[in-house]
Amino acid sequence: MVECVIDGCGEEAVREVDRSYLPAIQSLKLKLRGDPGKKIPLCRKHYKMVKQARESRF
Repeated sequence: MVECVIDGCGEEAVREVDRSYLPAIQSLKLKLRGDPGKKIPLCRKHYKMVKQARESRF
């Protein structure tokens, strides 16, 4: 089981996104635990939040 890397979240990751999502994650004021590497594992809730933030920028 891979865990979501958002600080304070312990849910199972359902998606892995690449580093191009970092600006959207930072715009939501979410902090990552450690350095996730090339892929950032996110749980369903955080993936949905980040995806909406990324789409609203364009």
